[in-house]
Amino acid sequence: MSRSIRAAARFALPLSLAVTFVTAPSALADSGRLEADLRAFFAGEGTLEIGEVSSALLRSRVTAEDLRFESHDGERLSVERYIVRGDYDRPDEVTLEGIRLEAFLDEPAVLSIEQVVLDEPGRPVPPRDEEALSEQWLGSLALSGLNLDLDEGTVASLASLRLDGGLEDGSGSLWFEALEIDLARVIDQAPADERTRLRMISNVLTDGSGRLRLDATFDAEWEELDDHTRLASKGQIDLVDALRLAHAVTLPVRLPEGVTPAELFTDESLLEVATLLGGELRLTLGDRGLFPRLATLGAAMGGVSEAQYLEQARTQAQGFGMMFGPQVQSLLSGLVQLMEGSASELEISANLPVESRLDSLADDPLALPERLDLRVETR
Repeated sequence: MSRSIRAAARFALPLSLAVTFVTAPSALADSGRLEADLRAFFAGEGTLEIGEVSSALLRSRVTAEDLRFESHDGERLSVERYIVRGDYDRPDEVTLEGIRLEAFLDEPAVLSIEQVVLDEPGRPVPPRDEEALSEQWLGSLALSGLNLDLDEGTVASLASLRLDGGLEDGSGSLWFEALEIDLARVIDQAPADERTRLRMISNVLTDGSGRLRLDATFDAEWEELDDHTRLASKGQIDLVDALRLAHAVTLPVRLPEGVTPAELFTDESLLEVATLLGGELRLTLGDRGLFPRLATLGAAMGGVSEAQYLEQARTQAQGFGMMFGPQVQSLLSGLVQLMEGSASELEISANLPVESRLDSLADDPLALPERLDLRVETR
């Protein structure tokens, strides 16, 4: 071993001890603050037990383990680990692992989540004020491994979810994968006189499997220009073996004084008092097996063959077209094409009128197809 290496080795231990001595008071203080903040969050709602709170000195991490909470109503919440990373007052990340919620009010239920990760939540513990939750806590969230169980077994599960709700930067998104709902189990819990109708709907949606599966993604953004604001949104929902629904909207708007673009996405009523400067809307329906099943169901309920049912639907589309215009006829005829299998996709597009208000558009709904320059295409 060289002289320089031996010298470095002699200084390594004292240096690490010095770092520990300097940072220990702050780390210990953060441990105490996390426990105090968690107890304050649950205060007055029930009983909270915390197994251990510890700090990782060199990694800026505080961890509370084995949280057990029981509410006055008998609900029980447990969290295996609650981890705060980074500066305690402005964390880089907060992670909850091994979440389990047991509720026993009307129907015994258990909700479990493998992990929830919040990116830059703004504070180490959520606020008690629900209106402040999205602003101060749920800015960016990733969730994995969600299951909802009732007495008869798992009724819903979700593989993963991501939420970027911090619209202050001009954009936000929601994405989730593999949401699965056991409709058969849910229907078993419904009132007996409603089960037949619900099973019929379930069979159409799931092709008889009783399990509804879907994926979805939504994106929103806004941009402030010289004299107006441009709002945009797009997204899609995929119901496996049933339907794909997609939308794309672009709205140039003039906002009321004092209203920010981000507020429009959290309070849709504000959009009704904004002035539209035109805009475009596109809605796409893609058949994945749902519409032919609707034709089969309609024929069975009407006591006719599918061919007769489809012919009746075409006749009705023409009749509505005579009353409400060619745009309505094109829409209804497109739906008939999806049911008979001659088309697999229907697209509805519209141009919004300039210098208009959404609330004024609702005054005369029968005139909307012409006012919106509605167009329907099938493929």
